[in-house]
Amino acid sequence: MTRDEFERHSLRFGAAVETWPAPFRQQALALLAAERKDDPDAALDRLVLEAALTDGDDQALARKVLARIEAGSARPSLLPRLLFSPAGFAACVAAVLVAATLAGYQVARLQDDPSDTELLALASGSSLADGGIAADAEGEGSL
Repeated sequence: MTRDEFERHSLRFGAAVETWPAPFRQQALALLAAERKDDPDAALDRLVLEAALTDGDDQALARKVLARIEAGSARPSLLPRLLFSPAGFAACVAAVLVAATLAGYQVARLQDDPSDTELLALASGSSLADGGIAADAEGEGSL
């Protein structure tokens, strides 16, 4: 069946392919399945459609369907797909930058104590060699 024949039959029998007469229905379903050949789940859909249209060994069909489902479940994890997409890569880079910034602030906070003392001693006019702020306590009015 060609696409033109499919269109003519859809006008004649309606949009629901399942209600078409059996020979036209099978040809239309085969055409639709062939058009979706690029879809990775098309094989599973085709198996289900064949099972609905024909009488056969249900156990064999069930084994085929389960084999297809198990073959499709062996997909790569979310992390590689996330890293290879532009939005996912940008999100990962942003997360790394935020983590590096927070780590930098934590390290700087731990190292600020001596420099704060030195700046306070310089502002009060005492020298660090004299013992810092405590040595200049008696000369507060010298400024």
